[in-house]
Parts: sequence; structure tokens; C-alpha cells
Amino acid sequence: MDLDTQLATTDQRSPGRACFLLRVRPERLDEYVEEHQHVWAEMRAALTRCGWRHYSLFLRPDDGLVVGYFEADDTEAAMRAMGDEEVDARWQASMAAYFQSPGGGTPEVLRQYFYLA
Repeated sequence: MDLDTQLATTDQRSPGRACFLLRVRPERLDEYVEEHQHVWAEMRAALTRCGWRHYSLFLRPDDGLVVGYFEADDTEAAMRAMGDEEVDARWQASMAAYFQSPGGGTPEVLRQYFYLA
């Protein structure tokens, strides 16, 4: 079985947890972190409305690697729902200058292959 198939079919994956990576421009890290100390109330409300729970962002300052994690009843549906929110489009536009390419703010979603409850 190839790795893609194994990752897609493992019983260790969960539709209720999601992890993703982003890369912030090192020279913009201070501003990026500061922006996240003041996330708009309407953005927070949209995340909650779309089912995002336990949303956390982690940063490796050396190279700007951001690891995001959240839980939802169905993470794929929750991500799609956020994509339909007008406030998300505005937030993403305001954050775009902070991210490095490739990706430029498009998260790289990681596949779960192990879980210890």
C-alpha cells in the first residue's frame, strides 16, 4: 500500500481534528503576532459559528513556521463554511502580506496518522 493510500485509510485519522502549516515572512513576525492579539470580534464569532473549537496557532520564530490546530464536528465542512464567510475574505486579505510563497497564506493541511486518546 502506498503512503497516500495508507494516510487516507488509517483508522487513526479523525474528521474532528485538523492541523495545518503556514509560513510567515521573518521580517513581519512581530506584526503578525501582534495582529493575532486583537483578532476581530466578528472573525471570532464566524469561527465559532462555523464550528471551529480549540483553535490554536503555534509559531517557530526562527523561520516563521506557523502550525495551526482546531477541532470541529467535521473539519472539512468547518473550513468550507469559513471560506463562505465575508469576514474571512477580509481577514485573509489583511493577513496576505505576512505570508511567504509558495502558498502565500494558503494553509498546507496535514494528514493525521496517529492519535493517543
